[in-house]
Order: sequence, then structure tokens, then C-alpha cells
Amino acid sequence: MTAATMPSNGHAMDGAAAGGRSLSTYLVLLMLAAALPILAAGIYTVQHVAQSYRDSSLNRMLDITSNLGHAAEADLLSRASMLQSFAADGNFSSPRALDRWLRLTGLHAPSSLVLMRPGQPQADMASSTAPSLLPIQRALADQALRSNAPAFSQLFFQDGQAAVAMAVRVAPTSPQVLVLTTPPAEALSIAPNQTSDGVLIAITDGEGRILARSAQAERFIGSTVPDWARLQAVGDSRGSFEALRADGGQVIFSFYQLPKTPGWVVVAGEPLEAFNARWQTPVTRIVLASLLALAIAGLLCAWVSRQLLRPIRQLTVSARTGASYVSNSDDGPVVRVREFDMLRQSLAQSRAQLESTLAALAASEQRARTLAHAGASVQWSLDARGRALAIVGWQALGGTPDAQALQLGWLRHVHPEDAAQLQTQAQQLLAEQNHTLDVELRLRTQDGSWRWMRARGAAILDAQQRIAEWLGVLEDVDDRKRAQAEVAYLALHDPLTGLPNRSLLQKPICTPGGTAGALLYLDLDRFKQVNDTLGHATGDALLCAVAERLRELLRDTDLVVRMGGDEFCIVQNASSAQAAAGLAQRVIDRLSADYEIEGQRVSIGVSVGIALLTQPSDTQDPDSLLRKADMALYQAKQQGRGRYAFYTEALANASP
Repeated sequence: MTAATMPSNGHAMDGAAAGGRSLSTYLVLLMLAAALPILAAGIYTVQHVAQSYRDSSLNRMLDITSNLGHAAEADLLSRASMLQSFAADGNFSSPRALDRWLRLTGLHAPSSLVLMRPGQPQADMASSTAPSLLPIQRALADQALRSNAPAFSQLFFQDGQAAVAMAVRVAPTSPQVLVLTTPPAEALSIAPNQTSDGVLIAITDGEGRILARSAQAERFIGSTVPDWARLQAVGDSRGSFEALRADGGQVIFSFYQLPKTPGWVVVAGEPLEAFNARWQTPVTRIVLASLLALAIAGLLCAWVSRQLLRPIRQLTVSARTGASYVSNSDDGPVVRVREFDMLRQSLAQSRAQLESTLAALAASEQRARTLAHAGASVQWSLDARGRALAIVGWQALGGTPDAQALQLGWLRHVHPEDAAQLQTQAQQLLAEQNHTLDVELRLRTQDGSWRWMRARGAAILDAQQRIAEWLGVLEDVDDRKRAQAEVAYLALHDPLTGLPNRSLLQKPICTPGGTAGALLYLDLDRFKQVNDTLGHATGDALLCAVAERLRELLRDTDLVVRMGGDEFCIVQNASSAQAAAGLAQRVIDRLSADYEIEGQRVSIGVSVGIALLTQPSDTQDPDSLLRKADMALYQAKQQGRGRYAFYTEALANASP
């Protein structure tokens, strides 16, 4: 190689390098092209297998509901067949015969048997446990007489007890009908009491009310399932749907409608996580095996590629060192290449410039860190009119480049409620040069949240003592502001229940808007027994549950306060004696319902004393009104607890 030929050869090589791609790039593209069809086929196969597994799991749930539905319907029809046999026998000599049949079939009170004629107000004969006839029983008798087949009712309540009824005609030509009324558990003696893999089973009537349930049946009998509308929207006698639980979790349901009943349905529900886990586990194994195979194939391809590229890479490394094409054998002396020497010099100069730039950046970072330790987040400068000239560190705070905050762009990040205060201070600052800026405001940060910042600054004057610009910093004071807000909140609220505490009743009590109101004083009954028997932790959990129920009962305009211990107060707005009594009764009913505390059922009660703000514009000091409500509360407890009583002048005269 001569000196005359080196430049031309060098330019030719530079052109070839600039216009081409490396061999490794083409090898990677080749591997991708070969793997793409396999990858697409694998994805399709995994999707198909996943769908097949999911369909299989869903069919399993549908089979459960169908089998249970057939069993429940067979049991129901068996009961009806027994009733028809008894009706066909016609041994109705006395009510004792009806009672005897109930005993022989294992149906005890409150089950009852009635022999009646449709259209007649009274039964021809009834068992000893039969109450008065209900309209639903008469309608069922009419249906059995018309269809000449057993007729079943929807769930209804008789003397406060859930019940279902079935009716059969005594004989094909007889106008009499035999009606059996029994609890749902007696009619469905094989009601599902065992589940598989966490599946919850329930049987409902045609209106969505629960007849039987595999767990806690006595608690839910008669209540309407929350997703009944979704089940009806399916529009078929057998199917599935997904719904949300009250805690936000998802559940998948399958159902089967019993053909010979008035719309009774067997429903099986399972958490969607458990349902998906059953079919996703084998799919996950398939995916992991496929990924492992793909990784092994990739490693093999990489190894082959490395073997192919090794000679070329050795040649490239030798060229980058500034030497001629060298090898392990003696092919001649090493030749210095001028272009490579120039490249090394250029790289050395670039490195020196880079080190200088890094040193400057390190110094700038040190200054920024010093300001950060001093509490400053952002440095800013404004002109005499309040327009931003420079803002350093804004991007880390606001999420937008510093340039977008210049001029008045930074104002778009100020909370609307703080903009007016900031504008007031800014007008004073621009008018009087001796003022300093010190204002706390909220800024929208990079993640979209609001943080409290403290803006401090001062004016820089020119030679004529006029404001030339403003310099200052933004300090992050969000933690301090939140701590102050939390202290203020705790001063006015009960730390256990989160309700307002009695400090809110230290001012004269009056209802907003100049309307009449009422003060209700609550004291929990039997709370001390819960504390003594189950412990204070359970008592605290019970108080939190009571507070939550009170929140649900009250309107936004009413106020509930925890006075301490097991005592609460309610200030009811826009009230009357009737409204206060209605609220007191709702409070008694709601708080007297059973509680589920740490897996234990807890039962308490509540007594309520009521003092009225009788005049629309009336205000009373809290101690006076509380004393009146307390006297009424004492009266309610004297009357037997679980009651409410109003304050009257007679109570005041009777008190010592």
C-alpha cells in the first residue's frame, strides 16, 4: 500500500461502512425470520389450549349446577308425589290424619297441611300447626286445580318465617286441593351443604330470593341475590356470567333453572381467581416450557452466530487498535495506519472535552445538592412584571421542561384556590420594592398530585433603586403541612372510630339554615359484657362497627359524635318529634342487629334519649342540651333498654 493509494482506499472503506449493516444484524434478522412462524403458531396453540381449559372448567361448573338442579327437582317432585298419594287416598276423616301424615313424612312444625276449596275464605280442614290462609296459598290452589298437576309457590313469609308451598288436586274430578306449607329446608331436603373447591351453591326462587345455600343458610334465607339482574340478562335456562363482590373481587357464576318449578334456579359461584387458577396452571406450564425451549434455541443460535463471527470480530478488533491486519501467525511486520492514529487522537480530544463537561456538571450538581440540603427544590428568577426569566429544577418537580415554565407558564401548575392569594402578594411586591415574597401554595407535581411548596424571594434593585428582577427558591413543605393538618384533625376527631369528638359540641348547638333540630344521646346496652368476656380488642372493633353503621344511617346534614366509652350523640338537622323518633328507632334497629367480630357473633343493643331544639332559631349551650338528652336516656333505660324517650319538663321536675 502506497501513500498515494491510502486516501482513496480509506474513503472507499468509510463509504462502505456508512452504507451497509453488520453481519451480526443480518444473522439476527435471519433468526427472527425463522422463529416468527414458530412463535405465531405457538401463540395460537397456547390461546387455543387456554380457551379449551377454560371451557372445560366452565362446563364443570355448569355440570355441578345441572346435577344439583336435577337432584333438587327430583326431591321436590318426590315430595309432591307423596302429597298426591296422600290426596288420592282421601283419608281426611279429621285434622289428626293431616298431623299424622306430617309426622310420618318427617315434616314438623312450622310445616302445615291444609285441605281447601278455591274461592272459599276458610279451609275445609287444616293440621294443628296451620295458621290462617294467605292469598298466595289460595292462588296456588287455583293453579293446581286448573293444571291438574302439582303447583309450587315462590318463597313467602308466614308469621315471620320463610316458607314455600306446594298444592295438588285431591282427585281428577274433585274441587278440593291439598296445600303443604313448609320451610325451604324441608322442601329441599338435599339442599347443597357441601361444596367442591370453594364453590358456593345456592337455590333461589323465581324472584331471586334464596331458598337454600351451602354456607350460612340460616343467615341468607329469604334475601335476594345481588346479581339477579345479570342472571336474567343471560336469557337462557342454563349459562354463566361474571359479577363483582362487595369488596371489589370478581366472581364467576353458573346457573340452571328447574323446569317444573316457577322459575327456581340453582346457582354456583366461585371466585374468579380460583376459577382461573384451575385452567391457567396447565397453560402456564405450557408457556414456561415453550419459553424455555425458545431460550435454548436462542442460546444455540447465539453460539452458532458467535462461531461464525469470531474471525471477522478478531479482524475488526485488530483494526480498532490502530494496527494493520494482524493475526496469530507471522504474516509480516505491523503497519501503522495514519487514519487510525488520527481517530485515536480525535477520541483522546473528545474524552478530554467530556471529562471537562463532566467536571462542570459535577460542580453544578454539587450546588444543586447544597440547595436541596438547605430545603430548596427549585430556583427561580422573575422580571419586574412577574414573568419567569429562569427556572432551574422545574422539570423534576412539575414533569415539564424548564422552558415551558418560563414567562407565565408556571402559573398553570398552581392550585386554583391558592392563585388568588398569590396574585394579592404579587401586586404588593410589584408596587413596593421593600416587600419580600413568602407564600405557601400547592403545585401540581410530575405524578399529577398536589404538593405544598413555600415560595420565598426578594427583589434585586438596579442603579436607580428600581426593581430589576426577583430571585428566590421553592421549598418543599408538604410534610409539615400534612402533619399540621393531621394534628388539627386529631384534635377534633376520635382516633378509634374516626368520628368527631365531643370538642365539636363545645360551641352553642344550633342547626344550620335556622331550622328546628334534635339531639339524640346514645348509650350501648350490654357493651360492658362484650369487653369483659371477649376483651378490649373485640370491644374496640365493635365500636368501629357501630360508628360505621351510624354513618350509613345519617344524612350529610346530620352530625354524629363519639362522647367517649360506649356513648354517642347525634345532632339531627331539620327535625321534628316524629323525625327524631323515626331516626331513633332506625338507630335502635340497626345497632341491635348481630355483628360479626373476628369470627364471633356479637349482639348488643342501644338506648336513646332525645332533646328537641323546639324553635327554628333556637340555640342552646351544649351542657344544658346534653343534660336534657341524658335525662331522657336514663328514662329510656328505666323503661327496659332498647328504647327511646323524649325529654319533658316532667323529667326535669322529677330529677333531684
